[in-house]
Amino acid sequence: MRSLVITGGTDGMGRALALTYLGRGDEVVIVGRDGEKGAAVLEAAAAMGAADRAHFVRADLSLVSENRRVIDEVRRVLSTVDALILCARHYRSTRAVTAEGFEDNFALFYLSRFVLGYGLVDLLDAAERPVILNVSGPGSGTSDVAWDDLQCERDYRGMDALMRGGPLNDLLGLGFVQNEASAKVRYVLLHPGTVSTSFSGEYDEQTQLVIDHLKDTARPIEEALAPMLEVLDHPPAAGLSAVVLGEALDVRGPAFDADAARRLYGETTVLLSRLASAAPGVSMSRLRRLLDRPVFATVATVHPDGGPHQSVVWVTRDGDDVLFVVAVGSRKERNLRRSPDVSVLVSPPEEPYTYAAIRGTATLSDEGATELRDALAIKYTGKAYADHNPEAVGRTRDTAITTVRVSPTRVVGRL
Repeated sequence: MRSLVITGGTDGMGRALALTYLGRGDEVVIVGRDGEKGAAVLEAAAAMGAADRAHFVRADLSLVSENRRVIDEVRRVLSTVDALILCARHYRSTRAVTAEGFEDNFALFYLSRFVLGYGLVDLLDAAERPVILNVSGPGSGTSDVAWDDLQCERDYRGMDALMRGGPLNDLLGLGFVQNEASAKVRYVLLHPGTVSTSFSGEYDEQTQLVIDHLKDTARPIEEALAPMLEVLDHPPAAGLSAVVLGEALDVRGPAFDADAARRLYGETTVLLSRLASAAPGVSMSRLRRLLDRPVFATVATVHPDGGPHQSVVWVTRDGDDVLFVVAVGSRKERNLRRSPDVSVLVSPPEEPYTYAAIRGTATLSDEGATELRDALAIKYTGKAYADHNPEAVGRTRDTAITTVRVSPTRVVGRL
């Protein structure tokens, strides 16, 4: 049985996907803003004998706080997520700003997908063949991104505001892979064409006439599902893929600009930093989830003169203990042999100003160090250490390594 999370799951393609997988015996979390539509999906699930496998979460995904609540709700229901399907969007003829200060299209069609993708990455990583399916408009080109007006403050036009989400989501998918958020997750950007869905939105009179025409001429939902089911049932080998009307799109071309992806990621984290994402103190459950992700840690040890030494390492955990590997004879190893006092700092890169500093005592052991290094390499790169970095293996063939186990004595921060 697979587990899926579908946003925009009470209407159109999202609803059709939910009922398809519930009919196959899978478990589905359906996210939508309309309680009545959510109840209708649950009623349909019950009619097919899937009431215990269908879950509805009512949420306004234009709010970052609601996305974070959805993440918590998903965690209460699922221990793994095989597929995260991002369908939610809502047209507005008139510009609207959320209570958190973001333009509504930007918040729903882009920020929500950013927060959910990064926020559920550990549950995705726990699945065998995880995939994020971002139903957007790939390939429209990222060179025309309005960097000085990402939220359409000037000369707002509803269709233009909606169309801007396509290149932003292209950069989101590219950034997800560039940032190595997960070695396992496959990120797929998909454009199903114009499909006869509910066309969720608030339209002026002229736009409504266009929408009515589209409803009559658009592709039926059943036809649009085929490429989506193909991606979900057979995730591609590449970290990032794009599909337009069932045809693969080259994600190495100029429409996918690596520098622009890095820029958008940075600007997004700055925008999210406006929101107070954590109170002082550390939730141990959140810390465990963070340590289970391929997040880089900064290790601080003490030099012989009392000064600090810092370096970045791969980490994992055993219960609440933090584990990493060091080379015998390295500065870290010598410092720890002399003084076992150590601090390990971790911070989720997509949630600015949140962090946990794990202070504790280190113990060193040669047992299992090679196996741990391979496990860490697979966690962070998807490959065994020798396959990931054969040159380093050649240079350090005669260098012994040891496992460092940090047993926490105090954990501080905002997480």
